[in-house]
Amino acid sequence: MHIVVLAKVVPDYEVPSADFELVGNRAHPRYTRMIGLYDENAVELGVQLKEKNDAELTIVSYGQNDDVQFLRKALAMGADKLLLVEGNSDDPFVIAANLKEAITKLGNVDLILAGRQSSDMDRGVVPGLLAGMLDYPFIPQACTAESIADGWKVSQLTETGKRLMKLSGKGVLSITSIPENVPRIPAVKAIFGAKKKPVEKLSETGAKKMTIAEVSVKIPKMESVCELIPGEDMDEAARVLLKRLKEERYL
Repeated sequence: MHIVVLAKVVPDYEVPSADFELVGNRAHPRYTRMIGLYDENAVELGVQLKEKNDAELTIVSYGQNDDVQFLRKALAMGADKLLLVEGNSDDPFVIAANLKEAITKLGNVDLILAGRQSSDMDRGVVPGLLAGMLDYPFIPQACTAESIADGWKVSQLTETGKRLMKLSGKGVLSITSIPENVPRIPAVKAIFGAKKKPVEKLSETGAKKMTIAEVSVKIPKMESVCELIPGEDMDEAARVLLKRLKEERYL
């Protein structure tokens, strides 16, 4: 069994909005870089499936050569090898097309996992595009997966709970976060061991079709207003607060 997890290196997604700065429509290079949050959930699920099914686990990423040092965390978590397609496009079609070529090069792949959306662009469209290009079924918002005789048993998170689904054969899942797939913290031995695991690099293909053209990126202004409710009596203060909330149409 061979499982692939897609991972993307992104700027630190925990930078406070007040300190965030753009340079050329992108996060300032001074920010720390890391694997995207939902991608780490996918890596964790992939490692769990590897351990349960004695599978091979490969991390596939589209990005820059410098990303390798950050992607090694996925190797430390338990993945076997890393395949990086070097490119710098933000077009989801181009990214998906390059990931398709990389996965096709790997040969027989039984399941592809990806984060539900990247932590920088927040689009969440690449896994679906990739599934279409590979002609694989696609299940978004998945949270667990289990190997069964002729495919996979998948739990999908919905607004009201979970939906249990059966996937026959190969497929692509975009993974969302639940307590069961919170990323593990690699042991020190595993971190050092990750430096010895194989890393393969591919050149970007000629897929240059533009589906999305970015015009501009702006940081929204964050404003807050504080209003003190007068009165020493708590009951009266509560009535005034309720009245103000209704006036401002929060209730």
